[in-house]
Amino acid sequence: LNNYSSSDPLAIVCRLAVGISTLTAYPIVFHGVRDGVFDVLEIPFSEQMMEKSRQVTYILLAFLTLTAIFISDLGLINAVGGGLVTTPIVFVFPTLMYKAAVNMKLGGVLEHRGEIGFASGMTVVGIFIGTVGAWIAVQTTL
Repeated sequence: LNNYSSSDPLAIVCRLAVGISTLTAYPIVFHGVRDGVFDVLEIPFSEQMMEKSRQVTYILLAFLTLTAIFISDLGLINAVGGGLVTTPIVFVFPTLMYKAAVNMKLGGVLEHRGEIGFASGMTVVGIFIGTVGAWIAVQTTL
């Protein structure tokens, strides 16, 4: 939206809509991030009391605020997020699940060796695409 004139009325409306969308979606996303931090730190649900929840919230908000001070381009965040999060969801995780399912259900039968090889190749392609995408996004921004 920064490419449009600052006096363009539709661009102004779109900027406002993006701002409202970000403000209203943030609490929902933040709650998921905070729960994810609890999971990564392996804190049992019984110990996730109000005080500990507040502490984690304050630390995460401080970290995100400091990050927002230094990174003002949301396009960079979206591009890196797309490269490092979306690409594995599309290319890597399905192929890993397929290989695990074949090994678990069929015991890695040799007749599925071609499909498993193709899945392994797609995993490598997905990792490559995601890494290159994130690298290009960072390089073009800096």
